[in-house]
Amino acid sequence: MRKVLTALFVILATNVFALDNIWDMRYTFGPDSRPSPKLGFGFGMRSDYDPNVLFPINLTSGLTKNFDVGSKVNIQTYDKMDHMQASLDIGGRFRFNSASFFELDGYFGLNRNNGSALVLTLGSDQVISKNFLNYYEARAGFLDGVTGDGGYVKFALGMTPTLIFGRLLRCMVEVNTSGSAGHLRDDFMIDILPKFEFTFGGTRIRLDFDIGVMQKKNNNRKGIGLYVMTAL
Repeated sequence: MRKVLTALFVILATNVFALDNIWDMRYTFGPDSRPSPKLGFGFGMRSDYDPNVLFPINLTSGLTKNFDVGSKVNIQTYDKMDHMQASLDIGGRFRFNSASFFELDGYFGLNRNNGSALVLTLGSDQVISKNFLNYYEARAGFLDGVTGDGGYVKFALGMTPTLIFGRLLRCMVEVNTSGSAGHLRDDFMIDILPKFEFTFGGTRIRLDFDIGVMQKKNNNRKGIGLYVMTAL
């Protein structure tokens, strides 16, 4: 078993590609249907195996049983921190039943060459059994920060089958696709993201791999991410 896991890690680490930037435009660290704690803090790092390193930091709050809010700052370094780009996401989520929610995120580029975007999300869980669930997500992004110049709207669809091993471990495989009306031929992508998440009390630690499976010309950034989320 150890040899199989080692071989899988090597394959993933040498063939990963970064996902579309619409999947970063949210106040959480990726698709997640679980409610926020009353006050939560998170930080992480995603590397492209080169001088580009992304450092996201977020704060979340469960204001009521059905309403969460949060914000996230992304700081991305280039050329060994000689140049940095930063963005801010402010969002809120309303749960209209125990398994589904609607989310609105405002994304703001903090550099002159960064655009802004508005992203709408509809997410839902389908619980298959005590140890298995599937999470679905549909997104629509507007403005040039997500569509690029000349684009109208970017759509994204995703699903995340999840195996649950007690309270300690979750093994997930996020599968998502995205593309812009107006630039569909140039930026259509499909990604597969294996994820492993460990829970220790009120703290979650997650390791992500990004695997692009189409259009190498626009999906050619290698990457691996590590995120820590904790209730304060």
